[in-house]
Amino acid sequence: MTEEIIEEIRKVSIENNVPIVRNQTGKFIQKLIDENKYENILEIGTAYGYSSALMLMCDSIKKIDTVEKDEHSFAMAKKHLANETKVNLVNDNAFLYQPNNNYDFIFLDGPKSHQEELLTKYLEFLKPNGMVLVDNIYLRKFENLPNLTKNQKSLIKKVDDFRNWLKTNKELNVEIIDLDDGIAIIKKAK
Repeated sequence: MTEEIIEEIRKVSIENNVPIVRNQTGKFIQKLIDENKYENILEIGTAYGYSSALMLMCDSIKKIDTVEKDEHSFAMAKKHLANETKVNLVNDNAFLYQPNNNYDFIFLDGPKSHQEELLTKYLEFLKPNGMVLVDNIYLRKFENLPNLTKNQKSLIKKVDDFRNWLKTNKELNVEIIDLDDGIAIIKKAK
């Protein structure tokens, strides 16, 4: 994976209003992977393949399974990551997909209104000492909008409820970091 390809994926994603991880979050994910030497990654929410491309820059990566429901996004990711043998692109619904592996690192960047359900489902595929990272834990993109729609208000409430659930969950070790749009780092409690 080259910086030029990553920049091209970023550019095409922005032009098509496809959400991507923000710069500091992308660098933070790379740092976590490098420091922990994570090898096997599960990503929920491929979009056009930008975050997968960023993770491929980490030397320890052996395999990324990345799941995308949307047919068009899946086709774009397939185009962008066509030559990457370490990436297994899966065109499936994250609520139905059943992995065949356990993972060192799980990146949840799928539907924001169902984060608790996705986290609960995929925690069973997390290796001991593994980590889950959930992006967009604050949804700041809505903060300065003058007239929120009913759907936007509902989504904000669901994300707020998820964040509060994380903070009070005794089965998980959770660290919420105020970086970009907010991230949660989650490990199973021992």
